Amino acid sequence: MRIADNIARLRKARGMTQEALAEVIGVAAQTISKWETAATWPDVALLPGIADVFGVTIDALYGREDAHRSITQDTAIDAAIEGIRETIVAAIYNPELDGKFEDQLAQYKKVMQSDPRHRSLIENDRDVLYFREAVGAVALRKPEAGWSSLFGQVENLEILRLAADVDFRRAMQVIISRRMLSFTLSSLARAAEVDDAERLGIMLQSSGLFARRELMIDEAPLVYYELTCGESKLHLLYAVLVFAQELKTYEGIHYCFIGNSQYFTP
Repeated sequence: MRIADNIARLRKARGMTQEALAEVIGVAAQTISKWETAATWPDVALLPGIADVFGVTIDALYGREDAHRSITQDTAIDAAIEGIRETIVAAIYNPELDGKFEDQLAQYKKVMQSDPRHRSLIENDRDVLYFREAVGAVALRKPEAGWSSLFGQVENLEILRLAADVDFRRAMQVIISRRMLSFTLSSLARAAEVDDAERLGIMLQSSGLFARRELMIDEAPLVYYELTCGESKLHLLYAVLVFAQELKTYEGIHYCFIGNSQYFTP
């Protein structure tokens, strides 16, 4: 019963129906039902594929080890990208027309990587999933007030304005490349070759990314700036700039497109 219980548990943890799992593995939905009730057992030849779907080892299917495969930080992004690829192919996959799911996935990866301009876009009235190998992926839920409401959010405007300023971008380059998590305004302006240090200080505070601090040294205040919430904020800002460039240079060359191209209407 252990393998039957584990297949059911892992399937439910991934939010998959019996039909979806059957489609990915290449068996009938009734077969999955029989496995989970222990009426029959999976063929040995299918075990590697089942384990790969759930991201576990074959031993884990039998309950011989922790069912969750550990993953290192170095491989986390690759694993996430692979999951996105599988999700996109699953959305377009037809077992009656496309053959084995694994073959379709391999073909998708080959085509997407053969031309860096290839993109995948899956959207409906509520959601958007965009993916390109060289850039990554973005998934969005439609706001209740409609897509156009995103442009009306005042809190978004300031960081966009700052990102367009050359002095601000130079400062960000220096901060990231030198890991300057705290710094004096004069040292940053000098390193970034920014002439107006006072203006730069105003922009840093306005961005919401930095806090202005004072430290008393020999009864004299030393003013310095400190990055709030660590470097992750700057990396997220970088991601915003990457996708902004993606929009600017956008070409409608899709290997996969599903949905209505008018999804940006209110």
